[in-house]
Amino acid sequence: MSVFGKVLDFIGFNQGAKSAPTGPASTSSAPTPLRQAQRLAAVKPRRASGDMSEIYTVEMNTYADCTEVSNNFRQGIPVIVNMGKLSEVDAKSMLNYMLGLRDGLYGHLRRVTTKVWLLSPEHVGVNDEEVSNPSETDDLLIQP
Repeated sequence: MSVFGKVLDFIGFNQGAKSAPTGPASTSSAPTPLRQAQRLAAVKPRRASGDMSEIYTVEMNTYADCTEVSNNFRQGIPVIVNMGKLSEVDAKSMLNYMLGLRDGLYGHLRRVTTKVWLLSPEHVGVNDEEVSNPSETDDLLIQP
């Protein structure tokens, strides 16, 4: 059999053609059981909406503090981030990081004041009549 035919056999496209056996035949007459496909469990949030009893507050001193924000947010804890001490460049980077967390983990990002943001998981509702979306603000976002 050619190399191309062996590749087709390996991938499973060459079903009709029989290839010559390359090794000794099995001596047992019992068929070998097929491997059962693993069923993956559905992704569930770590905390249900009734379990929430805390809000984590972070006062950012450097951009390196972003791991604190992400660790708590991934556990389903809403995080208030005060970026008042950050430089403008670090504040833009932190906002970009929080936008990535929001999109990747299906959360919400709300502006509380000029340099304070609320990053909340999907199961947490925020009652605010004047919610500003990060895409509508222009002082901390990098515009194309």
